[in-house]
Amino acid sequence: MTKFFLTPIFIFLFTTTALAETSLKAEVNKKAMTTDESLTYKLTITSTDKNIPLPQLPKFKGFAVISQSKSSQVSLARGGVKTILSYAFILAATQAGKLKIEPSLLKIKKETYSTRAFEIEVTPGKRKPPAPQKKSPLPAKPQSDSEKPQITL
Repeated sequence: MTKFFLTPIFIFLFTTTALAETSLKAEVNKKAMTTDESLTYKLTITSTDKNIPLPQLPKFKGFAVISQSKSSQVSLARGGVKTILSYAFILAATQAGKLKIEPSLLKIKKETYSTRAFEIEVTPGKRKPPAPQKKSPLPAKPQSDSEKPQITL
């Protein structure tokens, strides 16, 4: 009797956790810098959801985006597909002072995921800081089907 009762509970718990798991994590490689140095902001999305939209990135106010990259990794997990998207931004401070990098956001279906904010202490360097950037680091439009990673099993 106990075996029959526990089996449905186990199956229910396994399938609900395997359905859609998403996490959003942001990190910086330093919290203090000069205007001569650069900082790396990395955003990682891990999800079992099939359609992962573009994240809403912070404005990087007080920073210029020197370079950016995106990588993706797809693997099988718990009988489904797990996708890891990583965005990396190399930032240079355009001013000295206490600068704040606001949280990144990700909306999947009815859920909104958020990272924490970062406070960066920037002291003056010896060189003139780069000019502030005016455009968004990621494209505003969603990816077309041909630009999305294709999964073939």
